[in-house]
Amino acid sequence: MTRPRNPYPTVDVVVEVEGGLVLIERAHAPRGWALPGGFIDYGESPEDAARREVMEETGLEVTLTALLGVYGAPGRDPRQHNLSVVYIGHAAGAPRAGDDAASASVHPVDALPSPLCFDHAAILDDYRALLKTGRAPTPTPPRGPIVLAAARDAIRAAVTGTPPEPGADERRAFARVPGAAFVTLRRRDDGALRGCIGELVAERPLMESVRECAAGAALRDPRFPPVTVEELPGLRIGVSLLSPPHRLADPEALEVGRHGILLERGARRGVLLPEVATDAGWDRRALLEGVCRKAGLDADAWADPATRLSVFETEKLVEP
Repeated sequence: MTRPRNPYPTVDVVVEVEGGLVLIERAHAPRGWALPGGFIDYGESPEDAARREVMEETGLEVTLTALLGVYGAPGRDPRQHNLSVVYIGHAAGAPRAGDDAASASVHPVDALPSPLCFDHAAILDDYRALLKTGRAPTPTPPRGPIVLAAARDAIRAAVTGTPPEPGADERRAFARVPGAAFVTLRRRDDGALRGCIGELVAERPLMESVRECAAGAALRDPRFPPVTVEELPGLRIGVSLLSPPHRLADPEALEVGRHGILLERGARRGVLLPEVATDAGWDRRALLEGVCRKAGLDADAWADPATRLSVFETEKLVEP
């Protein structure tokens, strides 16, 4: 029986002090500035974890005054899927760095340092909006329709040579969190592949990745001629949002249908999304051999110690 995987529970705190907000400069990757916070220990309440983390990282005793919200976009933390309960709190005194903080300092609300890690820029946007309007942030709408609409608009713009028309919803927090995507185009009439381009590493905001890969799938997949204007109505768009790849030490741990796979050896590289194996009816061995062939290697290259195997998971979004 496969054990389910769940997001890791964490807390972050917007700490108000005289002169502004307390931010820490992270001592470990990902580097940058962040709200004080960390993981909730087993047997600990989120409120106690928030107070403990602020004390450990800044030396301040914080009084929690409000709950700002819960932030859990899958790509908000490049290391893994973390879900954060974010509080607002008040403290007195000067912060001093501790725990995994390289430094801790006070910054005016409208003059925050850069870069801000994770989705903390979006969290602080919500905090500023709360100060201005007195209203808590509204829950994020389903991102599927927003992502698919952005992909189709990017394809239209690329094929017709006209400017893109990004929607207002693309400014939402999830769209600005670093993310990686694959965009797949198929013909509606027969389901035949018409293009597929993607990124494995989250190096830019999610919506930028979606738009760039969508345009690439339409115009730059070397296996197909560029998509024409006449083809646009007959295309069905699929977008796969990727989790960060992690090393697969034991090939027996590869789960068909759940894991996408990345194989690397020297300059050779092959990638297969999870649905490739399920669509083809492959078992684990066939999937490993398939990614070897995709990389231009012998079918048993996956067993070579010089071969690096990594897996990832996807959230698949498809137009109806």
